[in-house]
Amino acid sequence: MPNRKTTHEEIKKEIAQKRDILERIHKARLAVRGYNMHPVAARAERALGAGALRQFLLLAQGDSWFDYPPGTDLIDCLHSNHGHRIVNIAVAGSTLNDEAYGPVPRELFGLPTGPKQSGDPSRIAELVHRIQQDKPEALVLSAGGNDVAGDEFFSFLNNALSGLTPVNVEVLKGVVTQTFQSAYRFIIDHASEAAGHRLPVFVHGYDYPWPDGRGVINFLGWRVGPWFDDTFNLKNYPRDTHAQLQQRHDILKIFIDAMNDMLKELQNQFQGQVFYIDLRDTLSQNDWANELHPTNDGFVKLAARIDAALQAQMPQAAGAIG
Repeated sequence: MPNRKTTHEEIKKEIAQKRDILERIHKARLAVRGYNMHPVAARAERALGAGALRQFLLLAQGDSWFDYPPGTDLIDCLHSNHGHRIVNIAVAGSTLNDEAYGPVPRELFGLPTGPKQSGDPSRIAELVHRIQQDKPEALVLSAGGNDVAGDEFFSFLNNALSGLTPVNVEVLKGVVTQTFQSAYRFIIDHASEAAGHRLPVFVHGYDYPWPDGRGVINFLGWRVGPWFDDTFNLKNYPRDTHAQLQQRHDILKIFIDAMNDMLKELQNQFQGQVFYIDLRDTLSQNDWANELHPTNDGFVKLAARIDAALQAQMPQAAGAIG
């Protein structure tokens, strides 16, 4: 018997039952990220001086590219450098599966506050509730990187001594095309129903990382990252020379290209509503802080690409200054 998708009526019922919890979560987020919601006059003046670039009210759902506590991230840059007001419900470490089907993490802002409980509200209910409350002009999504990184990466990579191609491309494309697209469609469909119209949705692929063994932190046995190095080592892909590191880099290109192909197809399925942003070949090797995250300057470059897409694709009546 096939599984049954959550209906919008069920989400509305959940919101009614858990509205107080959702509002407490929102207040906690604003206490940490509330500056993203406040326009600054100087930014508006800079935008007007640069050719009246528009500034939008956005809702952001995503992973650590939207929520990167050790440094800046895409949301910081879209606000600080481009003046957008942003309700940010992204949580570092999120998978696409988490964002579509999981509960709102209790580990908000990287601080564990307790185990998951059956009464925790769902991420999709939080998304729908914020759309209904904040009336964003567009939704920006960052998702999928964590679904193929870390422990998940192991099952996709063949051993270098096996005589097989490094990546089982059929398995990778099957997962990305079917599982990932289904999760994206789930989010987009419910976002549109919550907004009452075809809410513009901006999605991005990732650039090509360098799996050089760098993580975010390694302290007394507790570490965040690296996400690819362990698997490459276990499957006999060393990084003792630049040529070997280049081989690892080229293998990860296969994963990144598969995700970008999926997002291009998603854009075709939702023509005029979903806008795919290709971030590949934006960053140099020096623009990576670790295996999964750009440097601050790298995020600045990527955010400029996203802002360019917003300026080009958003309806002309939206986001006018003044």
